[in-house]
Amino acid sequence: MKKTITVFISLIFGGLIVSGQTTSVGVFGGMSLSNVNGTYNSNGYNTKTTSLITKQFGIVLSYHLSDKLSLFSDPGFYERGFNYEPVETMVGGATVKGRSKFKSIDVPLTLKIGMFKNKIFYFRAGAYLSFLLSANNNDTIYYSSPDVETQITENDILDKMNKTVFGFITGVGFDIPVSKNLGLLFDVAYRLDLTEAMINNKPSYWPGKSSDNYYIGTENVRNRSLAISIGLTYRFPSGQ
Repeated sequence: MKKTITVFISLIFGGLIVSGQTTSVGVFGGMSLSNVNGTYNSNGYNTKTTSLITKQFGIVLSYHLSDKLSLFSDPGFYERGFNYEPVETMVGGATVKGRSKFKSIDVPLTLKIGMFKNKIFYFRAGAYLSFLLSANNNDTIYYSSPDVETQITENDILDKMNKTVFGFITGVGFDIPVSKNLGLLFDVAYRLDLTEAMINNKPSYWPGKSSDNYYIGTENVRNRSLAISIGLTYRFPSGQ
């Protein structure tokens, strides 16, 4: 996977850093509101999911094709995930609240279009490859009996995930000149997996509960997120 990431990022750099005259580089960081589409069941219980706040940071690469058009990429570290809880009562009247969090290296490539006369406001759209680094579920079980303490468990679910996911990205933002070569970037982007993020390892005797340590039943689970990022860019002057 590391070799694939290296090759893909090298292709991005090769496509963007062709001429210092038309290239911008920078850094960014931000937060996103993340959730999933599809059906997710944890350890035999039907669940409902809610949004989780996650973070991302990385680098910005932009190759200017014209005064209004540019190839734009923001590869980096991205978190996704969601909160979940059962929609039915658990055995013994217990309740559980859980959180799934996925960490990945994402490599997007979008076409960025400067809008209006000053071209500070922009629209962009394209695709991304997501290379999964880790995936964990954190369950907090609240028992109905006051004599039984709350139980917290952490489960590694990396083997229940697809390691590489392809997705669609669209966004808008502002690219504000601060000086001749420096710019302030404010970006809002929506991301949606086009390939499934999770592998369904539902046992054949579903929906009965089992003695299995941990299993997940899923159907068409795809990550989606709305991210807000702030960045600082440097546009190489002519002749460099």
